[in-house]
Amino acid sequence: MGVGKFLLGTAAVVGGGALCFVTGGLAAPAIGAAVGSAMGLSGAAATSAGLAAIGGGALAAGGLGMAGGTAIISAVAAALGMTVVGGILTCAYLNRDKLLKIIRKWKEKREKKALGAKVKSIYESGNYSKVKIGLTDENGNTDELSLQANEVASDVYEGLELTA
Repeated sequence: MGVGKFLLGTAAVVGGGALCFVTGGLAAPAIGAAVGSAMGLSGAAATSAGLAAIGGGALAAGGLGMAGGTAIISAVAAALGMTVVGGILTCAYLNRDKLLKIIRKWKEKREKKALGAKVKSIYESGNYSKVKIGLTDENGNTDELSLQANEVASDVYEGLELTA
């Protein structure tokens, strides 16, 4: 993995965390109200009491108060966001080889289909009784193979280049 990909992944994780931090801060009053409602309160009193309870109690009692409750909710949301985005990026990175194999197979299949169509059109045109095919290996060495056109048209060969 290059430095650029690492920095991009880091930026994505931090960005996801920041987005969830803001979302958590915006959702904090609703979460505080839900906690306050469970304590038997309603309205603004439920929100205040709920956020203070999440923050460890009122400032006067030694807790973090409503601001602390909001900060805790935002921090938990940011941590969850960073975990989810990091997990998604990790899975994408670990499965990239599998994805690349799928893409290569799809590309090879498409190329083989195109080669088969090309050979078939040459054969059907009647201009050639033999088809010459150049076989290139991984080292770049080329061998030529002459086949009857109907042999080639009936089968599709992987990695072959048509030179008729």
